[in-house]
Amino acid sequence: MQYEKSFQLGPYQVFIDEHLVVLNGEKVASQPKVMELLQVLVQRYPEVVSRNELIEGVWHGNEIIGEKALTNTIWQLRQLFAHPSAPLDVVETIRKKGYKLTLTPEPLSLSPKTTQSEPFVVKPSYMYQVVFGLACIMMVFVAWSLLKTPIEASAQSVSQMDEITKMPGSELRPSPSPDGKQLAFNWQQGQDSQLYLKDLTHPNVPITQLTFSDKRPWKAVWSPDQQYLYFAQKNSQACEIVRLSLADLEQLVLTSCPTDSGYNYIAISPDGKTLAFNGKAPLASQDGIYLLDLSQDDATPERLSCDTECDLRDRDVAFSPDGQYLAITQRKSTSEERLSLYDLGKRQFQILDSSHADIVGMSFHPNGQYLVYGAQAADKRRGYIVDLETKVQTKLIPRGFSYPHFDDSGNLYYQKRRENYFIASFALDSEVMSMPSPLIESHYSNQYPSLSRAHEKLAFLSNESGHYELWLANLDGTGREQITQLHRNLRYPSWSLQGDKLLVVSSDEADGHDKLYVFDYGSRQLRRLDLSFGKIGRPFWHGNGQDIVIRQSTNEGWQLFRLNVETMALSALLTKTARSGQYISEHELLFVNGKGLWIKQGEKQALLIAKAQFNTRYAWLATQEKVFYKHLGNKYNYIHAYDLKSKTTEKLLRLPKSSFSKAAPFAFDKQAQALLFTQSLTPQSDINRLTIKN
Repeated sequence: MQYEKSFQLGPYQVFIDEHLVVLNGEKVASQPKVMELLQVLVQRYPEVVSRNELIEGVWHGNEIIGEKALTNTIWQLRQLFAHPSAPLDVVETIRKKGYKLTLTPEPLSLSPKTTQSEPFVVKPSYMYQVVFGLACIMMVFVAWSLLKTPIEASAQSVSQMDEITKMPGSELRPSPSPDGKQLAFNWQQGQDSQLYLKDLTHPNVPITQLTFSDKRPWKAVWSPDQQYLYFAQKNSQACEIVRLSLADLEQLVLTSCPTDSGYNYIAISPDGKTLAFNGKAPLASQDGIYLLDLSQDDATPERLSCDTECDLRDRDVAFSPDGQYLAITQRKSTSEERLSLYDLGKRQFQILDSSHADIVGMSFHPNGQYLVYGAQAADKRRGYIVDLETKVQTKLIPRGFSYPHFDDSGNLYYQKRRENYFIASFALDSEVMSMPSPLIESHYSNQYPSLSRAHEKLAFLSNESGHYELWLANLDGTGREQITQLHRNLRYPSWSLQGDKLLVVSSDEADGHDKLYVFDYGSRQLRRLDLSFGKIGRPFWHGNGQDIVIRQSTNEGWQLFRLNVETMALSALLTKTARSGQYISEHELLFVNGKGLWIKQGEKQALLIAKAQFNTRYAWLATQEKVFYKHLGNKYNYIHAYDLKSKTTEKLLRLPKSSFSKAAPFAFDKQAQALLFTQSLTPQSDINRLTIKN
């Protein structure tokens, strides 16, 4: 094929040697390996190229590196042609064969010179004292946003977006020094995560490692004099709030913090005298925001908000530039997180927004009028601005936007992160040990497989529509079909034992009660069960194929209840506590509690696998012969198979922790002897900066 170095794919122009893709004048740089991979597919078009051939051509036959890198590079290639204005599914996965281009490369319709662009100029707005809005910047698939500078600058403002970090692994939670000359951030490589410092005035100077601990540091904040960094760090045994001296890297432990919290947020007052952090005292019912007086050596943290019988769980916190307010995020449920403004003088909360399920970072603009924050929905991250005077909220354009942080000059640093999940298939009867292969894979996220052998259908969730809706596909991944269009993020699809009905949960409901939807495959009817039982955990079908089992909180702990779908009546299913379960026949139930995995046969109950070996709550699947489950190790996660007859355990697979969810369940295709589960590409995260020139 004569267009191997420069060619057109649909509306996209491709320049292999320049590592460049251009769409309507917007240039997107690519990694060299992505272009090498694309060139091989172009050279072989329209043939299917096997994985082995791609590893040989791109990674020179290095199977150890290539096998792990190929799936990730295919994903990066798809993202390269996923501009929102012209999404192109450029690569097709041919199951058990390899990959091929989906369209013919053509000669270029425009010369490379026509792709160059001029900087975008933003004129000050006459409507506000502060020009604070959006500007287009030609980088990385999308138009970027610009927070406007004060109108007193009078001159036109030219925006510039800089990639501050672009390293292997993930660069997380940026924290610029007040003067904007240095940047503290977390760099995660595999399971190791440490705090680093980058000199922004000399970008070619190597970064400096600041921590060397087995305790993973979280987001850092600077003291106003820029001599110290404050942050939380923890491992499974301890969590502590520390002060790090940048002069000698000496750490001083200030107080403790909760080890069971997934997030350890922190903020410092403008005068440097007060530290606010996310914590939990021993008797508190929920995480809360604590204030620590840094001017006193023996100060005790004081809780700011509710500490017993709390309906809300405080998470993130940020000080306003004048120190009079705190922005606080409060988790109401897994489907709602509130953004509130707390008046430190009046000790009053004011709700700013409650429309998001998960808020990921926030920062005040130096002028104090605006608050910028990131929010995540259906594994997609976007940024938002809220005007604290008018309460008007504006969506920012950059995708993957999270953990924003301003320096004193109004330049905005943020973490650009994208996550992608796919359904993988692992062959159990292979004579040679192999890695899982993608079954349902696209530049959208697909997860939570459940299989019906009766109808040869695989149910799963996909965020292709913007929400996690219910989809069906053939068992080979073809014939994808969207079943629901509820504009909600659904969870936990599950076929009945007979494989004729499908159950799915809706958690983001206005009344706070989880709802159930039942899809009858034969009639193609979707029925809503309007429950009023609050949060119901991960429901599953009763062995009779008619009733549903849900979870409820009792005085003894979590327990499973049988729900009659006609009368909506509940009846206790077990005498023991339990978090989740699965029926393998009408009268045989397996369930999990704090002691491990149990089996109930009639009235008899017995412990099958103790917690030390069975340390997962939800990532498991029971059949009449075996139990497949995920074992969480220190450095890796494993998939084990427990034989219900011989009572023996077999280790099937070892994978990096970040490559598959510790909470997503399995599906099993008995006929194909394949285990299906949700796998993820290692999420890539880089730090960007929006710079404003006057």
